Amino acid sequence: MISLRGFKKAKRAFTFVEVLLAIFIIGVGVLPVLTLFLTGTRTIESGGLIFQVAVAAQNIMDTVRSDTFLWQGLPVDIKIPSDEDRGLYLPTELVKKYKAQAFLKIDVAKGHTILNTGEPEENLYQIDILVTWEENGIKKQYSLTNYRANINWQTMKTSTRFE
Repeated sequence: MISLRGFKKAKRAFTFVEVLLAIFIIGVGVLPVLTLFLTGTRTIESGGLIFQVAVAAQNIMDTVRSDTFLWQGLPVDIKIPSDEDRGLYLPTELVKKYKAQAFLKIDVAKGHTILNTGEPEENLYQIDILVTWEENGIKKQYSLTNYRANINWQTMKTSTRFE
């Protein structure tokens, strides 16, 4: 029989190399997941900002389409925010945090002609809104275009010629 008295019982512990290897493997697996979460968070934030800008541009468009005073002196070219208060505004957060500005332009729609004549259409107006802002040092912009027809039956020529 062999005596085991001279052998020491082995301690059950991890070596330094095993611990480093385990940390490396966990790091390789966890790092992409964390990156995915951070990228998703940035994307959601950016999408929310674009949504805010789109809503602000639509609010300006709605105000412009219903404000008869703006239509008295065409063409119109307005920067928002401006010193003149015409009821057109951007949310304060967009202006302060993202340096947002909007540019409104109303003019006769170019490139549109009267049906069957080819004459320039003078009763169709183009409304352009351009919103610019800075996001993480990158300049971005959002544009919205709409049209408004003069529906005064005495001067309307779009679908029928009035004599």
